[in-house]
Amino acid sequence: METALRILGDGLSIAALAIIASTALAAWRRIPAGVAVPIQWGFADKAVWRAPKAVGLLLIPAVAMAVIFAFTLSGATFRVRGLEAAMVLCARATLAAMLALAHLLHLRFALKTLRDDGSL
Repeated sequence: METALRILGDGLSIAALAIIASTALAAWRRIPAGVAVPIQWGFADKAVWRAPKAVGLLLIPAVAMAVIFAFTLSGATFRVRGLEAAMVLCARATLAAMLALAHLLHLRFALKTLRDDGSL
């Protein structure tokens, strides 16, 4: 059972990383070179922090990869048994979904801000 849960967790993690990577690539192709990507917004929906294109589009994917692979690299998925294996699967699935959603929301707001600024 633990092996099946580990494989399912790996599959969900890979799916989340694939979503993150494909949407980052699509945004990379849409955003022209030299345009600073919004990273943080203030209360008035104005971008208060912008970063170069590479940092703005690859920051969340890099963090997501580190967080998702932390379970595998730490060996946590190989040591757990029984109910703990199910709990680790739930944690991995939740983290993968939250990271993918955070990336998608960031790209949505960044592209909207760039479109409103006339940068796209």
